[in-house]
Amino acid sequence: MAIKTHYTFLNFLKLFFIISISFLLMFFLIEIIESMKDLVKHRSSFNILKALYHMPSIFVEISPLLTFLSGMFFLGEMVKYGEVRILEISGIKPVKILAVLFFCGFLISALSFHVKNFTAPFFLKRLNIVSEVNIVNFSTPDYLLYSEKFIYPDTFKNIQFSETLRDGGIITVNAATAHYLGDNLWLFGKGRMWRFNVEGRLEDSEEFEKKNMKIILEPDIIMDTSRNLNDFSYNELRNMMFKLERLNILPVAVQSSFQERFAYPLLNLSLLFILFPFFYVRYKISRVFVLGLAILLSFICYGIFSSGLTLAKAGKIPVFLGVWLVHILILSGVIAYFIKLSKKPRSGII
Repeated sequence: MAIKTHYTFLNFLKLFFIISISFLLMFFLIEIIESMKDLVKHRSSFNILKALYHMPSIFVEISPLLTFLSGMFFLGEMVKYGEVRILEISGIKPVKILAVLFFCGFLISALSFHVKNFTAPFFLKRLNIVSEVNIVNFSTPDYLLYSEKFIYPDTFKNIQFSETLRDGGIITVNAATAHYLGDNLWLFGKGRMWRFNVEGRLEDSEEFEKKNMKIILEPDIIMDTSRNLNDFSYNELRNMMFKLERLNILPVAVQSSFQERFAYPLLNLSLLFILFPFFYVRYKISRVFVLGLAILLSFICYGIFSSGLTLAKAGKIPVFLGVWLVHILILSGVIAYFIKLSKKPRSGII
């Protein structure tokens, strides 16, 4: 049995490696072709590193598909060479082969998690180095900020800022510049400030050349909320969530993206569960039917995951339910199938 386990483990990973390299080479060539189009159309410089830096992100996106296809091809080879029949004759329980496949899926999930949360963001940062950002919008229940330009790391140009006070009043500032000095201290330059009471009436206004204001807001938070969340490493995203939570402005989109950092890599393992009925049918034609049905179910699972995540980010359904919906459904299906098997006579199982 140790030999069979070793054989299953190595062959599954060999298939996964071959399929992964093939798909990544295909996507790499597509990136090169797209870069060549930009080179011809916009006369931009050709940079092969741009295509290479995208590969970790692409690997994460297609890894559940790669894992599922590896499982499909592995089981297809077992049918082709009569290895399933050998298992039946040898009296080897299918759960032992399934355990090896699921262990491989767990390893690939761990690899996908590391690439998604650490490797891919590292390369995306090198690809998207930005020193200036045009048009910055930031809004919360207490703050409203608009700036025509942000110069990294702490300067805003032509800024409009409003803060709702505890008594219900509002302070509005319109300034040419704003510099963050640290410790929630801001220096506004050449502008005007208005103060309104809770009823919206103007109480005071002043014109200034320089004015210091204590605002519980940091430029990093403002800019992070406007960045693509895929560019964040796991630690950066977690730290941003802590800061937003302290301000009581944690958006559901950020919460969903954080949970997706765990849920999407686990699809590598979850999709393999669709294949396990393969070992619990007796006839070859039935096994071919199971593999065909598994392909359809895998596409349905992808659709459910994407739909649930979209609804969760939009705040239409609870974050946990939206992000983990497909995992819950697959696990429920597996449990229901095992309950059904347990009610059948043992002679009907390999």
